[in-house]
Amino acid sequence: MPSYRAERISQQIHQIVSILLDREMADPRLAGTNVTHVQVSGDLRVAKIFVAPNGDQATTRDMLDGLEHAAGFVRRQIARNLELRVAPEVRFVLDTSIEKGERFLRALEQLHAEEQVDQTNIPTKGKPTTDDR
Repeated sequence: MPSYRAERISQQIHQIVSILLDREMADPRLAGTNVTHVQVSGDLRVAKIFVAPNGDQATTRDMLDGLEHAAGFVRRQIARNLELRVAPEVRFVLDTSIEKGERFLRALEQLHAEEQVDQTNIPTKGKPTTDDR
């Protein structure tokens, strides 16, 4: 379980990186990039920045390449904005939890629809069906 300080630092890094992506980075590969969350190691030396996929696989790969290219700039900006002894190493990670959640919801909806179809085909007790007449 992350400490209170690591959690607070991860929230601050999330805010800094979101602002950088939105306002200060001109790389077209990073347009529309969303930071989903940030995990900071207990010793505050590594920050994993999770980003949402941005379109198809080729676009997402370009986005990750652009983020890796900008990692040094992002680390310097984090160091400038946070008062830490050592600026954390920045690692960008693709967050697939949104896609997994969407697949799970689609599967639930499909099961629910199948269940509704099954319930409409089950005859009720005591009431004659059209086949029994």
